[in-house]
Amino acid sequence: MTCKIGISCSWQQHVSALYPTETSFTRQLSVGDCVLLIVKPGLHTIYFLAAASRCPTSLGGVSIQFMKTMAGKTCSRFTNHTPLPQGPHVVGATDIMIGRTKDGTLMRLYYPSKLTDLMSHTEKWTPWFLGEEYTRGLASFIAPSIPSLFSMLFNWQMRGVATPAVWGAPVTDRKFPVIVFSHGLSAHRSIYSTVCTELASHGFFVAAVEHRDRSACASFTLNETGEKEYMLFKTTPLDMKEYELRNQQIKIRVEESIRALNVLEMLNEGKVKNELSSDFDLQQLHGHLDLTYPIMTGHSFGGVTAISTLAKDKRFKVGVALDPWMFPIKDEVDNIGPNVTQPLMCISTEAFQSIANLQAMGKLNKTTTEFITIKGTVHQNQCDTPFLVGHIGRVFVGASSPLDPQTAMDINNRLMLNFIAKHIGDQGTTINTYVPYLEIQQDNMVYGLHGKGKAMLGWDEGYTSV
Repeated sequence: MTCKIGISCSWQQHVSALYPTETSFTRQLSVGDCVLLIVKPGLHTIYFLAAASRCPTSLGGVSIQFMKTMAGKTCSRFTNHTPLPQGPHVVGATDIMIGRTKDGTLMRLYYPSKLTDLMSHTEKWTPWFLGEEYTRGLASFIAPSIPSLFSMLFNWQMRGVATPAVWGAPVTDRKFPVIVFSHGLSAHRSIYSTVCTELASHGFFVAAVEHRDRSACASFTLNETGEKEYMLFKTTPLDMKEYELRNQQIKIRVEESIRALNVLEMLNEGKVKNELSSDFDLQQLHGHLDLTYPIMTGHSFGGVTAISTLAKDKRFKVGVALDPWMFPIKDEVDNIGPNVTQPLMCISTEAFQSIANLQAMGKLNKTTTEFITIKGTVHQNQCDTPFLVGHIGRVFVGASSPLDPQTAMDINNRLMLNFIAKHIGDQGTTINTYVPYLEIQQDNMVYGLHGKGKAMLGWDEGYTSV
């Protein structure tokens, strides 16, 4: 049994003392063996993600009364959810497939909606879990020696997880900029929902592409009868070098990212049909996408995809690369790096970046690129994983970090918003740039190229994970 805790308004004063710059946030704190999830102080409700027998009976002078409920439970449909987005807009989400083959585009679109209250629509939040096929592909990369056990545990843990974005919500009447997001190796269109919903909640249409180069844990196309045909993650063949495979894949990824922007342009013109069965009317998007300053972003393999896409397609005006894994372009970085002439920010995690990768990043255009590292972080701090698996799970999957996961995510997202807002003209003037928050967090950041990673897939022989 896990426990929900009802508390009085006086707790808000205690929280404000701990986090004076916050007015609305999701926060995780370590309390003994418990993890405390505070969901917006104004709601005066918090959740413990731990067994009731291990939770304290008082905290900060506040008496705690236990009630039988699931941790973070908001409705009968879901048992857990990723962090709540903090921007002024309630986020909607839908899946869009343009073209039925792998040469088409599959994306999850996060967007500002017309809705005004996220918490009153919890039954319609977006399911995070994409299906057992995705788990099988993930297991082949994460746990190749125990794929069945991993799949059983992962499916059990993730089936009840929600993303706090209202599925199929009506689209805002306003016009907002667009972002294309490229996922990392063995990931998919859902696993960066914390980053994507946060951006969307601040006024962006965010297209989370699902790559069909077989670097995703899985994806699918549709056959002539409309049935899904899955393609799973491709492990490196014994007769093929790692670089050969990843360099082939990044070329496909760049084209897919460019096609995603093409699709956004067509959506804005009202000229496309969704091949997926959906009640969401794509005509809602007609005329609502501001394509003046398209933004290209991504994480890890997606980070270097963002960099390579910026070099090739100058329609993208701004870029943010999260922990870019530079290995797939190691033989081309001397040519690609100087061709990134748009403003680019590379936000890195401390434990990931190794010497070889940092040297490759150093070949990016120094006149247009900013580098910053979040101290006390690991590679998975920039995706949803730390919020889904608990303390023990984080250790098991390599997502345990010295810095609190929510703080790491807050810094990451607010750096992104701050940087983007500076480079998108008048649209940026309405975005919260979180300057006071980032000033307070200066001790958790290092400017310039920095990292403590010792080894990395591709760069170091025998190392098998990114």
